[in-house]
Order: sequence, then structure tokens, then C-alpha cells
Amino acid sequence: MIIKRIKLENIRSYTNQEINFPTGNILLSGNIGSGKTTLLLAIDFVLFGLRKSDLSGSALLRHGEQKGSVELEFEIDDKKVIIKRTLKREKNSVAQGSGFVSINGELVEGTAVELKQKILELFNYPMESLTKSKSLIYNYTVYTPQEEMKTILLGEPLERLNILRKVFGIDKYQRVLDNSKIVVSAIKNKKKEFEVRIHNLSDKVNERDEKKARISILKEITNELDIKIKEMNEEIFKLNNEIKSIDDKKIKRDKLERELGILNNNSENLLNQRKRNSKEITNLNDEIKIIEEELKEKNQIDVGLINSKTVEINDNIRKCEIELKEVYKKLHQCDLKINESNKAKKEIQSLEHCPYCRQNVSEVHKSTIIESEEKIIKEYQDIFYGLNGKEVEIENKIKELRTELDVLNKQKSSYELYKFKKESLQRKYDRLELLNEEQNNNKVRIGELNIKKSEINKELELIPDLSEQYFNIKTNLDKLIYSEKRLFSERAVNEKENNLLNDTILRLDKEIQNDENIKIKILKYSKLMTWLENDFANVIQIMEKQIMMKVHSDFDSLFKEWFKILVSDENLKIKLDYDFTPLIQQNGYDTDYLHLSGGEKTAAALAYRLALNQVINTVMSDINTRDLLILDEPTDGFSEEQVDKIRLILEQLGVKQVIIVSHDPKIESFVDSVIRFEKVNGLSKIIS
Repeated sequence: MIIKRIKLENIRSYTNQEINFPTGNILLSGNIGSGKTTLLLAIDFVLFGLRKSDLSGSALLRHGEQKGSVELEFEIDDKKVIIKRTLKREKNSVAQGSGFVSINGELVEGTAVELKQKILELFNYPMESLTKSKSLIYNYTVYTPQEEMKTILLGEPLERLNILRKVFGIDKYQRVLDNSKIVVSAIKNKKKEFEVRIHNLSDKVNERDEKKARISILKEITNELDIKIKEMNEEIFKLNNEIKSIDDKKIKRDKLERELGILNNNSENLLNQRKRNSKEITNLNDEIKIIEEELKEKNQIDVGLINSKTVEINDNIRKCEIELKEVYKKLHQCDLKINESNKAKKEIQSLEHCPYCRQNVSEVHKSTIIESEEKIIKEYQDIFYGLNGKEVEIENKIKELRTELDVLNKQKSSYELYKFKKESLQRKYDRLELLNEEQNNNKVRIGELNIKKSEINKELELIPDLSEQYFNIKTNLDKLIYSEKRLFSERAVNEKENNLLNDTILRLDKEIQNDENIKIKILKYSKLMTWLENDFANVIQIMEKQIMMKVHSDFDSLFKEWFKILVSDENLKIKLDYDFTPLIQQNGYDTDYLHLSGGEKTAAALAYRLALNQVINTVMSDINTRDLLILDEPTDGFSEEQVDKIRLILEQLGVKQVIIVSHDPKIESFVDSVIRFEKVNGLSKIIS
């Protein structure tokens, strides 16, 4: 990885600044607070994002600004990569916004986590770093603040050892061991679970054997029941045949008895019918005699003449009624005229003045009008009296006609009665003839029925009554069928129990087989646990030990070499303990790191840092950040002689791009490029 360019917008003391980086050794020079550390923090942010306990948004975003961004361009594996992250101020905090990664011009936008994942892929770092605050590989190979390296030297040995294990990737062996312990624990729990599941295996085997023994007993019982059922079937078959034979005879006898009963019934009905017919014949003869006597006294009547006279009289009555209505009408008209004249007389008598001309009406005039009205009254009274006489005459004539009509109707009714009696007499003659014929026929039929009854009685004498025998056999048969049903029921119960036992045995066989399989698994688990706890753990520990020994040997050798270059005092010697703790001897005596001078502490920290860088790059040879190294104030407390030795160190490192942050001007003499920073009125900028 080679950094080519970085652009900062509203990051701490920068408002809008773009910085280009050449290859080789680069010095970031400037006074304290000029913006050098901000640049390193910006690189850290754009690569790995904000980290809750390490790098906050509020520490990066410039005060008073609502948003900011960092854009970094670098080369890696011949790829041109540009990554950009943004910051935005929210109500109570500063959060990361969206960003992008561009690889050879192909831009992909993503969230903060997605961008970090892409960077880890480009750096070829383990993906486990994705969920951690910062990549330890980057921290101890590319950029570690000098004070942070001093802190690791002063830390607890076990904590330091665990950190270095993670850095070298050797902690995976411990994770493997820890995981194997988890696996062993899980296997133990599973083994216990299996042991609990098969704790009653022997009980299941005993239960299965008991069920099988019970099935054998049921088989014997069922065989005995089958023999009994067979014997009963034979006896039932025999009795059924006997009943069938009796049934055939019984059916024939019942049929004859039914026929005899029908014949007796028919014969009795015919006798009763003859008695009824005889009685009816006697009654008919009596009635015929009476009617014949009545008809002798009747004379013949001309019905046609009666009907003709009846029509004529009815016509005359209708004519008289019409004439009478006309008389009524004329009488009414006369009555109206008389009333009108009387009314006129009365009005003229009381009239004083003419209602039209208003002149006085004279008595002469009144007398004249009254005489005229009296003439009219007399005229209509004469007509009225004449009409009254005619009315009486017509009414008398109608009465005479109706009387004559009544006589004719009586004659007609008498004739109708005569006719009815004559017809009735004929019907009685016909009925008498029919009854006499029926009596003769019934007599013949009764004779025939008696002959048939005699024949049936002879047949019945040949078929005995087998009812008692049938009842006894049927009773025995019912008992046998009931006993057979009980045997079948008992057999069904046995068969059901047998089926249930077989189902139980199948279930037990399956459970026993499963338990046997579990026993095999338990044995396998026991062997696996033994192997994991003994052989596998030993192999992992040996592998870890050998790798740690190799790492420790290389680390110790490089640590001594770099320290010897930086500190030329022959009386001061340094080496690494097994837990990578620096062991310092001065004049043959052990001394503590804190007792060293400032330059010696810085030299020890730098030597540890450089040795760590080279060992990590050797152990993890496929990472893509081997060409970049950032040193933050590596010469703090150094003498001029020690600063000069930095040149030798840079030459021996052979890193393509080394970025050194320092305010020591002497370093300018042996670096390839210098980027100068200054801060004016709170704003950082690059000096040309």
C-alpha cells in the first residue's frame, strides 16, 4: 500500500486541504499543534471509521461545522483505490455518514461497516477485525503512536502476550483449544444426555421379552379358541340344517293353514251374504206388492198437454203483468196531475200580487184559474177511476191464471211421482232377479269351497305340528350362537391385545435399536473426548509452542539488533522474556524499563515497534500493507547521535513509503521529501 493523496474538509484545524504524498521517506514537519497528528487521525478514520473508545466524530469534525469528510487515494496491488468517509453533526453527537470506495474507477457506495469490510479485503486482513474497534495488524505494522508502544511495554505480561498472540494470529491456537474445550463440554453434555436417554435400556429389553412371552401365551389361547369355535361352527351348521328342514315343513303347513283360513273366511262370508240376500229378497217382494197396488189406482196423464197448457198460462201471466205495470204507470201519472192542480188552486187562492208584473190579482182571475184546474182534476179523476177498475180486472185474471197453473203443476207432480214409483218398481224387479242369481252362484261357490277345505285338511293331517321341536332346536342354536359370539369376542380381545403387544414390541425394538446406536455414539464420544482432551490438545499446544518459539526467537533477535543500533552502550543489554517482556541488564544487573533515560526508553520502544513490524510482516506474508510505515515522534528524547542512526534504520528497513511525524529538523537531512505544516489563526495549511 502506497498513499498518494489525502483531502480533508472541516476536519479539526483543516477547512479544505489536499496533500499529495510521494514514495520514499517523508517527513511531516511542523510545530506542535500545527496539524500533523490530525493528518494521521484522518488516515486512521478514512480507513477504519469511527471507534467508540478510540476515535470519536466530535474529536474530528471542526467546531461549528455541520459536516466534514476525508478522501484518501492509495495504490495497492497495482490498483488505484479512492476511499471517502463523511461526518455529519446530529442533535447530540457527530455520526458517520455514507461513503464510497472506488477501485480503478469503479465506484461502490456503502455504509461505514461495508466500507471497513472492503478495506479489510483490500489489505488482506482477517475478517475478524470487522467487528473490532481497530485492526491490530494495522496498528502494529503501519501506525502505532510512540506513547502507545511504551504503554504496551509497561503493561501486564499476560495482557501483552495475549495482544501479541492476536497480532501474530497465534491466538487462533488458543481459540482452537478453547473451542475444543467447548466441544468437549458439549460432547460431555450430549454424552450425559444420551446416558440419561438410555438409562432404562435394560428395562426396555426386559419389557420386550415379557411382551413376547405374553404373545406366545395369547397364541396358545387363540389356538384353543379357534378349535372351540370350529366345533361350535359344525354344531351350529347341523342345527341350522335341521331348522331349515323344519322351516320348509313349517312354511308348507303355515301356507295350508292360511289357505284353509282364507277358505273358511270366504265360506262364512258367502253364507252371511246368502242370509243378507234372502232377507233383502223378502223385503223386495213386499215393496213390489205395495207399489203395484198403488200404480193400479193411477190413471194415465197426458204430460205433453200439461206442459203445453203450462207454457200458455205462463205467457198469459207475463202479458197481464206487463199490462198491469202500464196501468200502474198511468195511475201514477193521474195522481201527479191531480196533485199539481190542487197545488195550483191552493197557490192562486193565497196569491195577492203577480210575481212577474207585480200587479194585483183579481178574484175573477183567481176564480177562472180555479175553475180551469178543477176541470183538469175531474178529468184525471175519471181516468183514475177507470184505471182502478181495469187494475182490479187484470189482478183477478192473474189470480185465475195462477190457480189454473197450480192445478197443472199438481197434476205434473203426481205424474212425476207415478213415474218414479214405476221406475222404482222396475229397479226392484232387476235387483230381485240379480239377488236370485247371486244366491244360486253363492250356493255353487260354497260347495266348491267345502270340497277345497276337505282336500287341505287331508294334506294337513300328513304334516305334523313341529313348533315345539322347532322351539327346542332354535333355543339350542341361540345358545350356541351366543357362546360362539363370546368366543369370537374373547378371540378379538386377544387379537387386539396381541396387536397392541406387537406395536409395543415394534416400538421397543425401535427404541432399543436407537438406544444401541446411542451406546455406540457414547463410545465414540468417549473416544473423541479422550482424543480432544489429550492428543489433540497436546498437538495444538506443541504447534503453538513451536510457532511462539520461532516468533519469539525472530522477535528477540530483531529487538536486540534494532536496540543495539540505537543504543551503543555496551553495558546496556536487552532481550525478551518468554512472555515478550523486555529484560534489561545494565552493568550485569537487572534493571527496570522505568529506570532508563528518556532516549533509552524511546530506543527500546522504537526497537520493539520495528521488530514487531518485521515479525508480523514475516509471519503474515500475504498482507498488503507491508510497503507503508508511519512513525509518530520516533526520536523523542534522542541524542543527535541516535537521531543520525535513524538514517541507518530507514536504509535497513527497505520500506517503499515511510511517513515520519517529527518536529526534529535534523531528520530533514536524510529523508526524501518534507511536507511542512503551520497553523495560522486556528487553521492548518501546507507550506510550499
